[in-house]
Amino acid sequence: VNQGLKWAIAGRSQTKLNKLKEELGILFPGFNLDDLDTIIVDTTQAETIHDLVKDTKVVITTAGPFWKYGSKVVEFCVKYGTDYVDTTGETGWNKEMIMKWNSIAMKTGSKAISLCGHDSIPWDLSYYKLSQLVTEKDNTDHLVKAQFFDESKGGISGGTIDTMLSLTVDQKYKEDKYEFDPYYLSPDGSKKIIHKTKNTSPLTVQPSPRKDGRWTMPFFMAAVNCEVVKRSNALLMNNMDTSDNPPTRKDLEYQEYWVHPTFKEAFGNWFRLVIAATALSNPLSGTPIRKYVLPKPGQGPDDKSMSKGYLLVNAFGESKNGTKVQSSFYFPNDPGYADTARMVVESGLCLALDADKLPIQGGGFFTPAIGMGDALLERLCCTGCKFASRIIEPGHLTSKL
Repeated sequence: VNQGLKWAIAGRSQTKLNKLKEELGILFPGFNLDDLDTIIVDTTQAETIHDLVKDTKVVITTAGPFWKYGSKVVEFCVKYGTDYVDTTGETGWNKEMIMKWNSIAMKTGSKAISLCGHDSIPWDLSYYKLSQLVTEKDNTDHLVKAQFFDESKGGISGGTIDTMLSLTVDQKYKEDKYEFDPYYLSPDGSKKIIHKTKNTSPLTVQPSPRKDGRWTMPFFMAAVNCEVVKRSNALLMNNMDTSDNPPTRKDLEYQEYWVHPTFKEAFGNWFRLVIAATALSNPLSGTPIRKYVLPKPGQGPDDKSMSKGYLLVNAFGESKNGTKVQSSFYFPNDPGYADTARMVVESGLCLALDADKLPIQGGGFFTPAIGMGDALLERLCCTGCKFASRIIEPGHLTSKL
């Protein structure tokens, strides 16, 4: 697997990069450290980024907040024709990058794919496979509703917390305003896609709509996951427009639930989130919590904690013609940390080594599902994930006469 791959590690400190090389040598005794190059780069200093991208096929970055540390990296990757993946959950910043650089990426051939971690590969690929089931059965049919039921356990890194607080409490990043949502921009940037996605996820604790005796609460990343699925749905449905004259709207309803066995657990977790958010938004309580309680950027759960984490996303879809489909996507480790690292690395490897398997050729800004699709899913399943999908109930076929 990954034969002939040449890779390097990049950062601001040569001392820290050398230490990381030593740690890799301990973890992988058979690995020849002489084959691993290091690149000194400070993403706040544009002149250092040339060496990062000029001879590189794919850049993988996890350095956030991306509105602060990622914009120049995207710019240089696009201009050099270098592919790019990251772990951001900052959809507003991603939209800004699309509007600034999509036309250039199309010319240089650079594929820029953000949100390649816990935000939001599990939900994006689940939607993609549900949609695929529907259209394979009837290529005139499409999903009108997608429900996602999340079961998860895991920690959260200091960097993720810092990014979330910078966007919400501190409001250090202001999203640009556009005439229309950039996630509805056609791949070539020439038009506004008409196919919409509406997020109707719950805002309170409630019984599971699957009527299985369990309880649900809002999932704190549902808004981000919906945005990514919105972009994927718009691009997929836009591809179907060639058979419609004129095209008809193919809208999608999105719902996401965080599932718990009992009302007590669901309410308890929801209440703790509300209290934490309230405390952090108040300067009197938020400042000492951030200073003394929360993990700092660079800190996160330990190996033992990560090994006990997991994520299971059970997804259900319904098509316009009544077909009902289901998928299950399992991640065996802490989804926000250990498996996010695996997801973004496999995304980078997918772009570097699986060009002939990718669902779309040429450059531009894509979601994980649209840009990598089944090629990425195959890689994830070969390195620990489990995935299955099926048609639960066939719908009625439309006449093709």
